[in-house]
Amino acid sequence: MYSIRNISIFSIFFLLLASQTKANFNSNLIEKACTINKPNWDFNFCIKLLNSDPKISSTQTPFDLAIAIIQAGNSHASKTQDYINKKHSHEGGTSIVVSSALSVCSKWYGGVVGAFVIALDDVQHQKFQSASDHVESANDFAKNCEEAFASRNVQDNEISKGDNLVMYFSLSAKVVINVLGETINYTTF
Repeated sequence: MYSIRNISIFSIFFLLLASQTKANFNSNLIEKACTINKPNWDFNFCIKLLNSDPKISSTQTPFDLAIAIIQAGNSHASKTQDYINKKHSHEGGTSIVVSSALSVCSKWYGGVVGAFVIALDDVQHQKFQSASDHVESANDFAKNCEEAFASRNVQDNEISKGDNLVMYFSLSAKVVINVLGETINYTTF
């Protein structure tokens, strides 16, 4: 009876330790993904953003983290694209300047969503350099949308929010993808 009790206590302790180790491992992965030296980059916002998505916060490997971040980025980009397209189709009574910015952003967001889709496929096929390039393109395309509004001196908070989220998802995914690429290159030599 004494040994069964010790085994049970040991089992509970081991399970608690294992779950804590997994949580720490995931926390370290997310912290690494959010460690980017870029102006206007908010490390704490990035951590909160990634941890707010259960699919991201529950990942246990860099591969799964890259997939989850790309999927979340694509989901948010698709919502922004839908917003842009709906607003553009209902802009009949607004200025030509706003309509022009929406038209430009609609095209750029087609590229954002497409880049995330291709990056996801690239990661799944372990084409990490290509995936890294595609998530960076998603960020560039979203910046082009933001610049289309700024150059016309117009503002849309929802689109700016979407552009900002694309930046956080794409650049944090890029960090993880680059870690995957380094790991594969290191293990092949």
